[in-house]
Amino acid sequence: MRTRTPGAFRATWMACLVFLAIGGTTRLSSAQTPFVPYFGKNLVHYGDFDWQVYKTDHFEIYYYTDVQPQLERVAGYAESAYQTVSADLKHDLAFKVPLILFKTHIEFEQQNVIPGAVQEGIAAFAEPTRNRMLLPLDEPPDLLYRTITHELTHIFEFDIIPQSLIRRDEPLWINEGLSDYETGFWTPLDLATVRDAAVADIVPKMSKLEGYGEFSNPRLVYNLGHAAFEFIEARWGKEGVRQFLFSLRKSVIGGGDSAYDEAFKLKPEDFDQQFEKYLKDRFKPFRDKERPVDYGRDLAPNSDKTRFSGALSAEPSPSGDLLAVVTGNRRDQEYDIILSSSKDGQVVRNLTPGFDKDMGFQYISIPGTRWNTVPWMAWGPGGDRIAYFVRFGKTKGLVIEDVVSRKVLQRLDLTTVDEPESPCFSPDGKSIAFSALRNAKSDIFQVALASGEITDLTNDPFYNYAPTFSPDGTSIVYLARVSGNEKLFRLDVAAKKTTQLTFGTHDDAGAQFLDAETIVFSSTATDPTQSIDPEVARNGNIYNVWTLSLKTGELKQYTDSLGGNLSPVILKDSKGTKVAFITYYKGQYGLH
Repeated sequence: MRTRTPGAFRATWMACLVFLAIGGTTRLSSAQTPFVPYFGKNLVHYGDFDWQVYKTDHFEIYYYTDVQPQLERVAGYAESAYQTVSADLKHDLAFKVPLILFKTHIEFEQQNVIPGAVQEGIAAFAEPTRNRMLLPLDEPPDLLYRTITHELTHIFEFDIIPQSLIRRDEPLWINEGLSDYETGFWTPLDLATVRDAAVADIVPKMSKLEGYGEFSNPRLVYNLGHAAFEFIEARWGKEGVRQFLFSLRKSVIGGGDSAYDEAFKLKPEDFDQQFEKYLKDRFKPFRDKERPVDYGRDLAPNSDKTRFSGALSAEPSPSGDLLAVVTGNRRDQEYDIILSSSKDGQVVRNLTPGFDKDMGFQYISIPGTRWNTVPWMAWGPGGDRIAYFVRFGKTKGLVIEDVVSRKVLQRLDLTTVDEPESPCFSPDGKSIAFSALRNAKSDIFQVALASGEITDLTNDPFYNYAPTFSPDGTSIVYLARVSGNEKLFRLDVAAKKTTQLTFGTHDDAGAQFLDAETIVFSSTATDPTQSIDPEVARNGNIYNVWTLSLKTGELKQYTDSLGGNLSPVILKDSKGTKVAFITYYKGQYGLH
């Protein structure tokens, strides 16, 4: 399974599910228990699908009318993925794989292959009983291809190790790690978790890790599995990967010797020691990078003194004295938005208590695979309103709340777009820019608060996210995925003219205006003035805080962290201007 955010499923079949993040996807701290919005609730169907079948050499693709324009493209991705996985594992399937496609994630959530399996955080899944793959088509082409590769690897795993014959537990890290390994790709957020675990000395004994372990971040077990298969390839080659998988088959089905003994002639504990040494050697150049404490006090809510823990996204009030923070509510097992002091992090109030029974919404909407590389909410220019997206029924909508009374001032049902995320108030407070899907492709939209009218501002071939208005409201800086990387663009709102601001084979994240001519943002870029070994650069693909002068084009890097710094925001007070950002260290998300 691929996930858009961390989740906490415990059923055995969930070994086939992938927690993305989100690349992300993503990543909660210890007390940030992964909150599952639909847990214990009925599966609701909002419409019927007119299913049809399209057959290829290795797939039976189930689709409906809205999916048809993308059918041949997806079929090509699937067949290409099949050739890759089959060649790597030297294995062929004796059946056509059922591949069930949905146009959007909200429609994907209505699947009934495994009722209740899909929450907002689940990006796709494969099930072992009938070897079916299910996924929505609302991600950029390169990410969609990786998702297909990941889920198809599960199908190969199920064929090599039939789940109905297993007599001994099969570690989750093997299922998910192999699937991520076959994609041949690390997201910056996933790489950060492994680099952090290696340097912070919290790598577990992989041979004993059967479930999620005692991790603060449920996504970490997937990423460590990915790294473990890279270790196997580095030590024994791709044939070692295949040999381990087939040795595991004998071990978990026949109850024979351990897969480590048969495949590598190693005792399990020796494998653990050598893998840990591999990780520590791999990330040795990063041991002296900056820790969050180097930036100042952690302003995330204190989990020892409150029911809240960690910080996933933060937005300062216009005055700078308060922060709106998305955090985990341990008691209610949900995400909440709280107000806290920007001086010491003390919690002032919870803005979203008793969500479904008191406010009429199901939960705060998660910004897809972008997780905390984009904003989750926006503060109105007057300082008395906050905007965020929520789920109610089939659709997601925009809520504007009074931060003093906690009353909902306005609710906009955005029925003409799907999966809205990352809102931003215009400087005059009369409209909100946001990103959303239309025809399964993401654009930047603007909604007029008085009329509810929605305008597509970009409507181009790229997938666009995370808009932020310039101080005068004449332009918007946003992210666009170009050739497999997230880059910053600037839109002249009146002229509808776009200009690319950042370039290169690295990823940038959502920006904020530091002043009229300067933006601050997170980026995985490296300082171009330094000569960096390519292998070190590959392992150092971590988000840090940068600024860009829109006048001169000058770029400056301000942090060089061990785990990553995300989503910078501007704090202004009588003493000057500071930048706050989300940090990741020892499996914890903080706010520094």
